Amino acid sequence: MNPTHYLRTAAVWTPHPGHPLTWGGFFALLLVITGGAVVLIALLVAYGARASFRAPRERPLTPLLATTGALVLTGAGIAALGLWLY
Repeated sequence: MNPTHYLRTAAVWTPHPGHPLTWGGFFALLLVITGGAVVLIALLVAYGARASFRAPRERPLTPLLATTGALVLTGAGIAALGLWLY
């Protein structure tokens, strides 16, 4: 094979020297993914709960919006912590 092929492959798979792969970076990325998942799940559950109410007057929107807002802020905070650590 052509030796330049190996050099190109090595250049693609070599981590950036200014930002090496570490356990801290792994856990920071894990926090970002977890925070995003909390936000997504909170929004999906709120949408499903709102859609399951039968009549418009039976919709307790204040507790639903308060709970969803708290979970979205918590998830965004977790993701922001992960980005700050990264």
